Amino acid sequence: MGSITIREWGSIGTEKVMRITLSQPNGMSVSCINYGARLIRLLVPDREGHSENVVLGLADAEAYGNDRASFGATVGPVAGRISGGKWRAVQLEQNAGEHHIHGGNSGWGQQFWDFTTEETAEAITVTFSLESTREVVGYPGRLQAKVSYSLDAEGCLTITMEGVSCDPEETLFNPTSHIYFNLSGDAKRSITGHTLQLACEEVLELDADKLPTGLKRAVAGTAFDFREATVIRKAIRKRPEGFDDVFLMQPNRQPQLILHDEGSGRKMELSSNRSSIVLFSTTDMNEPYLVNGRPMRSHLGLAIEAQEMPDAIHHLGWDNIVLAPNTLAIRVQNYTFKW
Repeated sequence: MGSITIREWGSIGTEKVMRITLSQPNGMSVSCINYGARLIRLLVPDREGHSENVVLGLADAEAYGNDRASFGATVGPVAGRISGGKWRAVQLEQNAGEHHIHGGNSGWGQQFWDFTTEETAEAITVTFSLESTREVVGYPGRLQAKVSYSLDAEGCLTITMEGVSCDPEETLFNPTSHIYFNLSGDAKRSITGHTLQLACEEVLELDADKLPTGLKRAVAGTAFDFREATVIRKAIRKRPEGFDDVFLMQPNRQPQLILHDEGSGRKMELSSNRSSIVLFSTTDMNEPYLVNGRPMRSHLGLAIEAQEMPDAIHHLGWDNIVLAPNTLAIRVQNYTFKW
């Protein structure tokens, strides 16, 4: 039978940061905080049954309050870049040069969420909820958002994101979970020795500002070809600048992603109803702060961001991320771990 623990974990400004931990007898546990509805720790056993943290996390609440790399955050209302920060007549915050990224500096990853917990025979769950308004976030309309983390006894973590547009005005909805994975455990090795496999035939071509040009490129014969399990180190040799790219997925091909670390024996399979996955290899991300007790450095983690195609609102025929009034949208990501 699983268990849930809740404790105060410091503060950001005048707000208390609460840490909620879901634990299962199989050695898996997930810890989240109400700031940014973030996943900050995920313990998974290795082949010897030794549980270690397989995501990158910061030391304390204060560090998350200063974070600008979205460690473990629920990014929204829209993940990725929006060209010029423009949608119709709406001017969003331009927090990436001329463009808008990850919901802005007051986006969901920087908000305090309410939460509830639930225990059933199948799983234990924490559900975060937030009223997203134009006055706070800058997006039109009013949107009721929910994010739930559910951990079962079989090794599956399910993240479900829901949005309901509550105003007569349309709004945008394309969130993601911005989790940096490292299956070696406690980040004791880089991710370059991991193998990666994707159900992906095409990537989006990006311009110098990392915005889609509108073109799709076949992965065959390129550094983006992960159709067969490929050691990440080999791919980076072909592409020394690393990856911060959009891989196009097909919902009828599951799992969409398989990540494996031979050293620990851990394997993660990701299935989702999203049309793309942005992979960020943290190449050259040498930063003056600690993650998992170690200096942040190049290739310490792999950010896996399942979402609809970035900047879709500016490309005819791409994913529809416009949420009509009184409409419910549900996005699901299932992370299954094996060891």
